[in-house]
Amino acid sequence: MSDAYRSPDSTGPTTQPAHASAPAPGTARNGMAVAALVTGIASLLLLWLWFVGIPLALVAIGLGIAALRRARGGAGGRGMAITGLTLGAVTVVIAGILVAVGVSLLNSDEGKDLRSCLDKAQTQQEQQACTNRFNDDVDD
Repeated sequence: MSDAYRSPDSTGPTTQPAHASAPAPGTARNGMAVAALVTGIASLLLLWLWFVGIPLALVAIGLGIAALRRARGGAGGRGMAITGLTLGAVTVVIAGILVAVGVSLLNSDEGKDLRSCLDKAQTQQEQQACTNRFNDDVDD
C-alpha cells in the first residue's frame, strides 16, 4: 500500500484486543431499579383496573426501596429506583383520592337515593332509570 492512501497517524496494521475491557466501576446494572421503574409506570397506566394498578404500585414501592439500598452499595440505577418509587407512591395517592371521592359521592343524598332506587328496582330498565336519574342529579 502506498503512503498516499495511509492516514497520517497510522503506522501499520492495527490489532484489536482479544477481549472487551471491563466496565468502569459504578456502572453495574441494578435489575431491581429497572423492575421498580417498569412496575411504577405500569401501575400508573393500569390504575383504572384498581385490582391490578394498586398491587403493582405497592410492588413498585417495595422494589424502589430495595433498589435504593442496592444503589447505595454501588449497584447504580438510583434514578430509576427513585422514579419507580415515586410513580408507585403517586399511584397510591391517586387511588386514595378516587376512593375518597367515590365514598363521599355514595354517602351524599344523591348516593343514598340511588341505593334506595336500585333496591326497589326489579328490572334492568328500572335500574338504568335509577342510574340516569343519579347522573342527572350529580350533574346539576
